[in-house]
Amino acid sequence: MYEGTDQEMVIQASVFTRKGVERVIRFAFELAKMRPKHHLTSATKSNGIIYTMPYWDQMFRHVALEYPEVQTDEYHIDGLVAALVLHPERFDVLVGSNLLGDILSDLTPALAGSLGIAPSGNLNPEGEFPSMFEPVHGSAPDIMGKGIANPIGQIWSGAMMLDHLGYPQAAKAIEDAIEVVLRDGKTRTPDLNGSASTQEVGHAVMEYILGAKPR
Repeated sequence: MYEGTDQEMVIQASVFTRKGVERVIRFAFELAKMRPKHHLTSATKSNGIIYTMPYWDQMFRHVALEYPEVQTDEYHIDGLVAALVLHPERFDVLVGSNLLGDILSDLTPALAGSLGIAPSGNLNPEGEFPSMFEPVHGSAPDIMGKGIANPIGQIWSGAMMLDHLGYPQAAKAIEDAIEVVLRDGKTRTPDLNGSASTQEVGHAVMEYILGAKPR
């Protein structure tokens, strides 16, 4: 409003519905329940964003009552990113609103070594509509055509898709191949201090899945 004047202002509203907030929080609890640690962390900023974030916290605590077997904690996002850098082993499943989740989905793969290894899924858990799977980093247009993009994020996204569609064994085969290739260290893209091309890393993962040793 009032663009170009000294009264210029912008307003952006966040709308949190009970249905939407409970849905994502309950999904996170179900995921944490299946994990060995049974631990779920909620990201919030209720000390600064004084309406939507306290509402998020209220819904998190409400849903937590249904999952007594899951340990929970709550962190303000600034404290959470610091704790993740210093003690990543403390955490397992993280849940947050779209903005805070976007911050965490970049930080956590960077802690593991590179943003290029992180997969993501935009899920419709009920299966009524298609879900979409892609690397967290997107299409990386700044390095398009150079052959240096890390394909692990895209390959791992495929594994997530297979698991979502009900093929856990196929998903695990891909995840095992990724683990072996990264641990071997001989075939890594530049973001992981290697010299391999996108195609070479992709071939190494494929060869392991097919039973051959990685290059």
